[in-house]
Amino acid sequence: MSFVMAVSGFSQLRASATALAGDLPRDLWFALRTAAAALLSLYVAMALDLGTPHWAAWTVLTVSLPSIDQALLKSFHRMIGTLVGAAVGVLFIALFAQAPLLFDLAMVLWAALCVYLGTKARQYETYALALTWLTTGIIAYGSIADPAGAFTVAITRTAEVTIGVVCAGLATVIFAGHRAGRASQADSPVPGQARRNALRAALAIGLASLYWYGSEWENGPDFVLMSGAAVTLFAAHPSKLSATLGLLRGFLLGTGLGLFVRFALFTQGAGFGVEALMLLPFLVLGGLGVADPRTQGPATGYNLAFILAADPSNSLNFDLGSALNTDFAMIAGVLVSVAAFLGFVPIRELVRRPT
Repeated sequence: MSFVMAVSGFSQLRASATALAGDLPRDLWFALRTAAAALLSLYVAMALDLGTPHWAAWTVLTVSLPSIDQALLKSFHRMIGTLVGAAVGVLFIALFAQAPLLFDLAMVLWAALCVYLGTKARQYETYALALTWLTTGIIAYGSIADPAGAFTVAITRTAEVTIGVVCAGLATVIFAGHRAGRASQADSPVPGQARRNALRAALAIGLASLYWYGSEWENGPDFVLMSGAAVTLFAAHPSKLSATLGLLRGFLLGTGLGLFVRFALFTQGAGFGVEALMLLPFLVLGGLGVADPRTQGPATGYNLAFILAADPSNSLNFDLGSALNTDFAMIAGVLVSVAAFLGFVPIRELVRRPT
């Protein structure tokens, strides 16, 4: 029996490897054009001297899809989420910057609302709502130490995302996707879980915020932001736990490779061309992950962690201690998301069926 099972397992592994090999040429072409668009967006953002050009590159990696229609539809919803999220982020800073507990409560309730609506919404509407909260968090948590600069931060982040969307759109239109797709959206597979998912989001972000408030952790904003990232991005996923664990695996890989590029390959004073050559193979790897539906979850975590850990910019920062603290905070935040998905359903039920 064990011999038969071994042979069957080997046959399945060989079939999977054959399928991956068959898809490799077209997936590699998609990955190369995605990486090129990410580098173009990075160059434009750096040329404009924007504060965090890596958000432009990450935008390309998140909105690029093999299907031209689906990529453009996703980009459209990304812009909507960014604009709304930026406005809410500035509003929260204006209202609650001097009242930390009210600020935390506002972010928790805003996340719960975005997740509640996102669970009931269609495919890219869910994505837009997730990016709405994430953009609010990037701006609000990033401005809490300097509330007067919130509007500037919002304008900068919106500009970076816009550059990423435009560069991804140009690459998509010029080279087109190799898989046909109609500009349609699938209905939510789990609309009945809206209340539970909203509670999960509130639990994750609320507990993380309380820890930040009590500990006054310097990297608390990164910790809280990533605590909410996965619970908002995967709220409507039919297998939330497996998707989040996949994101965690990708996040760990991306963090390690990003730190390697930043501290082993980048050099002070190197021009953009040198940085681009160092980044290219790792961006292609992320593009390959996005191209295959079976690896899109881990690729999401990998692309985000890699571009944040590598942190390409006009003025490279080689403070290893600061980088490790930031990356640890973000990894801890993803772990909070995993715990939140375990929080309201027994483990036995999670193992037996999607949640």
